[in-house]
Amino acid sequence: MCLQVSSVLRWQAWNWSGDEIIHKPVIPACRPIPRTGLRYPIDIREYLTTADNAVVGEKLGGLVKALPPADQALFRSHTRGSFDFRTDKIAQFFGTLRYLKSYNKTRHCPDAWLYPDETLAQGGGDCEDLAFLLAALLMAAGVSNYCVRVALGSLLIHQPRGKVRKHDHCWVMYQNESGVWEILEPTVLVDRKPLAPTAQAATVERYPTEYVPHYVFNADHLWLIRSAQLDLRQRFDDYCGGRRNFWNKFDPAFAATVHETIFDTALGGRISQAAMAAIKRKSLCLDANIATYDPRDHFDDGYLAAGWEGVGQHLAKFNADNSDWESLGAAGHAMGDFYAHSSYVHFAQLQDAVAADGQALLYAPDVALTGTPAYTATPAATSLPPFDLTSGKCSTNANLCPGTGQDAANQWAGQLISGRYAQKYDPKAGFWEGLTSIPLVLSSASDYKVRGLLPHHNEIAVDSGTPTKEHRLYSNAPNPSPDDRSAFANQFRWRVNTAVAHIRQAFDDNWHGSQP
Repeated sequence: MCLQVSSVLRWQAWNWSGDEIIHKPVIPACRPIPRTGLRYPIDIREYLTTADNAVVGEKLGGLVKALPPADQALFRSHTRGSFDFRTDKIAQFFGTLRYLKSYNKTRHCPDAWLYPDETLAQGGGDCEDLAFLLAALLMAAGVSNYCVRVALGSLLIHQPRGKVRKHDHCWVMYQNESGVWEILEPTVLVDRKPLAPTAQAATVERYPTEYVPHYVFNADHLWLIRSAQLDLRQRFDDYCGGRRNFWNKFDPAFAATVHETIFDTALGGRISQAAMAAIKRKSLCLDANIATYDPRDHFDDGYLAAGWEGVGQHLAKFNADNSDWESLGAAGHAMGDFYAHSSYVHFAQLQDAVAADGQALLYAPDVALTGTPAYTATPAATSLPPFDLTSGKCSTNANLCPGTGQDAANQWAGQLISGRYAQKYDPKAGFWEGLTSIPLVLSSASDYKVRGLLPHHNEIAVDSGTPTKEHRLYSNAPNPSPDDRSAFANQFRWRVNTAVAHIRQAFDDNWHGSQP
């Protein structure tokens, strides 16, 4: 998992293509027939049947016409990257629209869903209006229907001490050219300046958040997604009819918080929107595509030296070609994972530890640590908490390397470590991890077996603002002292800030052009 300011949980676990076709995608129309007050049935796919819609086509044509000639040619082409490029440009266009939470309310209809033409005419809409328009523009631009889904479901915000805040929501999924489904959150893409002060204040909340789909649809089909939240006996029209008021209460500030990543903080204002999109897409693909998983890309399984070698190679490519944003994205992703996954910050020297922007010294092979790494009950220095592998709280993969916690502490004494992940026959492996495999060149090497003595990734990693139930290293006690090194919240803050600083420095050191 990539280190983020606010993590999107488990989005890759869903079958975004759909689990089961709904053969009657009919709902009550949101607006009554004029003068009659009668509600009539409507096929939800009508909101996306825009292949020959002249209004949508005209807007798309204007968007393309405003691009430089080379970009126009790429937009219209079918070359590698052209469909992702079209998606990025349409997403950027959404910055000219606004989130209009209540403009489409009437006394008789609390939340009338708008067709794409209507959303364009009024310059914005709420979450479902914007999602319908975004999907319609993508398909009108030539993106295949089967690579686009409008999702109806819930946004779950996981707050401290097990509290979950739920909001019914609507968003878009796009399967990019690498085959990875991306969340396109229209309420983040639009101009959010008109939000009320209370909504703006909500953006300071940075909790792990989960998108849970109930139904997805495109212009061809409606599918249900099987989840514990969805009553499979409920008819689709009853589902939608019971949620129109809930969707109208959605606060877009919550979704904006979800998507605030390390790259935005490190590089926002320094690079173009197109460059940021390329960086984030590369980072996303590294995290989501289990077929290409390599622990060196994520600093997993103790491959720290090899991980930094890979970072250096990516940065060298970016230095040689400052338009190679994918290489910068791969380097930045790995840097974030180093600080999240490894034991470096545990033993590192800190700067302004109590401050909101407190951080560790940026890693370098010769940087001085607070204490020599030790993994027993005795701390490496008086100012450090123990990183104890001998207590029995952390596991080993005995199927790969039999041994005790003391054996693990002896094996890794004096070295920085990271957690094991995707090892064969690991009893701690989760579902997706179990489907992931280590490259043969690593798993067949002589130094691989002892990596079974590493604690599991979930037991020591600090990927998000609150620990998972599997975490064993740091405390989640409320209101810790801001310099308490045993507090999970502090570790997260220092690791995020250090990753941001290191990515920003890497960009500055390797960028030799004008403002991109």
